[in-house]
Order: sequence, then structure tokens, then C-alpha cells
Amino acid sequence: MEAKKRSRQRNTTQQKKIKTGINWWKWLLLVLVGLMLGTGIWFAKTILTPVNINTTARTVTTTHESVFTVKLTKASANRIMAHYLKDYLRDSNVKYTVTLGTNEAALSGKFKFLGNSVKFQLTFDPLVLKNGDVLLKAKDLNVGALPVPISFVMSYIGNSYKIPRWVSLNSKAGTVVLKLSQFKLQNGMTLKATKLDLTNDDLEFAVYLPDES
Repeated sequence: MEAKKRSRQRNTTQQKKIKTGINWWKWLLLVLVGLMLGTGIWFAKTILTPVNINTTARTVTTTHESVFTVKLTKASANRIMAHYLKDYLRDSNVKYTVTLGTNEAALSGKFKFLGNSVKFQLTFDPLVLKNGDVLLKAKDLNVGALPVPISFVMSYIGNSYKIPRWVSLNSKAGTVVLKLSQFKLQNGMTLKATKLDLTNDDLEFAVYLPDES
């Protein structure tokens, strides 16, 4: 009888341990599911929300006539943009590049997807607007085999990238506007685009003095 009693006690203790183990796994599973759901909600809120960045930089008042015209090749423009972005993004952990190709502009960078860093290249058709600003219309996205829409990457850029105040981004429309009238050179001069012929490697910008009246 005493032996049977001790056997029943051991069985009861083992059952309690098993139940306790099951409870621990259940709680661990709930915690993991909670973390995954929380991360998914944050990711969707941060990345999938359309972005419309309207700059508030003050437009510089200029003289009515340009003082001279600057002609550039794409190679020269690429060197200028690389130098500007290197200085502008000096204190930023997120780096990106903007280059001019055969007949398109390209923005290259990285974005986080499920904890991994994914490289991408977003290409644009450039268009000179009547006021001398430049409109970039997104046309293609190269991101490997991932089926990622352009609006997704542009939303990520708007939420995560350091963007100059004179750049306006609309992820829903897939457009970027370079508001050159709000971009002031160190000497106070401003620029207006007059020609962006990438195919023939012919870029022209009119340079204006600030209005001192």
C-alpha cells in the first residue's frame, strides 16, 4: 500500500511538471505572437501610410532676368549631387544617391523589410516645369524579386530618409518636385532649370541674383 501511494505521488508530481511546461510554452507562444503583431502594426503604420511632403522653405525673391546660364553634362551634375548629398547626409545613418543616366534619373538606397536590408533603385522621368522647378515622375522600381510597389518605397523614403526642405515628395502620386526656387546657393543666388535633355547630355540652368530692393 505504501509503495502504491508513493507511486501515485510521483505520477501526480510528473503531471504537474508537464502541465507547468505546457503553460510556459503557451505563454511564450502568446508573447511571440504579440511581438509579431506589434511589429507588423508598426511596420504597416510607418511604411504603408502615403506620404505627401510639402516643403515650407521660403521662396527667394530674385531679379527678373538671369545673370548667366550654366551648362552641365550628366557626369558633372552627378559629381555635384554626390558632393551635396555627402555633406547633407553626413550626420544621417541612412545614405542614398541620386544620379542621371541615359534618359532617366535614379535614386538608389536601402530599406528594411522583415529585418533585412534590401537594396533598391527607383527611376524617374525628369520634366522641367514652367517656373524652373523640376518634376520627377516615378516610372520603374528595381528591387530584386520582391513584389514591392513604387508607392511602398516612396512612403519609406518619406518616413525614413533625410530629405532637403526644397524637395517635395508625394508617394501616392509617385512624384518628386525639386523646388529650385527654394534652393539658395551660398552666395544667395538661385537656379532655374531651363533644359534637361538627358539623351543628348545637355543640361542648362539659369542663375539669378537675389533681389536686394
